[in-house]
Amino acid sequence: MGLLRNFAQGVGHIIWGNAVNAWHLFEFSIAVLMALVQFFRRQGFRAAFRVTTQQVFFTGVEAMPFLGLLSLLLGFVVIAQSLPQLQGMGAHALIGQILVISIVRELGPIITAMVVITRSGSAMATEMATNRISGQVEALESMGVDIFHFLVVPRVLGCMISMFCMIVFFDVIALVGGFLVASTRLTMPFALYLHYIFESLAPLDLYLSLSKGLLFGGVIALFTCYHGLRARRAIFEVPMVARSGVIQAMFFVFVSSAVISALFYWI
Repeated sequence: MGLLRNFAQGVGHIIWGNAVNAWHLFEFSIAVLMALVQFFRRQGFRAAFRVTTQQVFFTGVEAMPFLGLLSLLLGFVVIAQSLPQLQGMGAHALIGQILVISIVRELGPIITAMVVITRSGSAMATEMATNRISGQVEALESMGVDIFHFLVVPRVLGCMISMFCMIVFFDVIALVGGFLVASTRLTMPFALYLHYIFESLAPLDLYLSLSKGLLFGGVIALFTCYHGLRARRAIFEVPMVARSGVIQAMFFVFVSSAVISALFYWI
């Protein structure tokens, strides 16, 4: 009986802790949203905008070589695995549908988000936690600086802009990788390859893919900054909060991508 009571208490503590954490995250999100609305009208806009451009450079520009190689290989592999089956059925025109469904709709936003989370999300959580532990956040607050305006919102905007551009870049390079296989195995001309792609690409596919980029970019920065600022005074908290931010951002990306696909393509 005592073991069952202890188990119930443990489960209750976990549920209560998650509920409190979710409420704090909601309050943090509201504060970030309010600061985002006033971002271009607040004093100190130039300094905050400089942080935004630095974030775009770090998250987007510096990740382009690795992302380009990854997308090229992915497009190559998708078509290389699909061509034997398509050749057996004589359905070469389905190349466009396969690339649009696999790359543009799902893999492009998700893989780009994973690159941003593991590379930039962990860095933002670590930076926020280090600033909190070293007392820099309190020093900014004592000088009257709004940490949401100067620290969080520039990173949210930077990640949103970067994700939007990176998804476009990822899709284009992946389609180039698919064409390399199609032109080699099928001697397919580039004009016919583009015809298959644009014939299968609906405006909804493009809108949802880019909208996912904006959503994922904002949420990745929001979650990682929130968990980074949760650190207090112990240096060992830095990897703990970085891990929590990365895991929650990944969970949101996969769940929200599945929900969006179900709402717009299955229902």
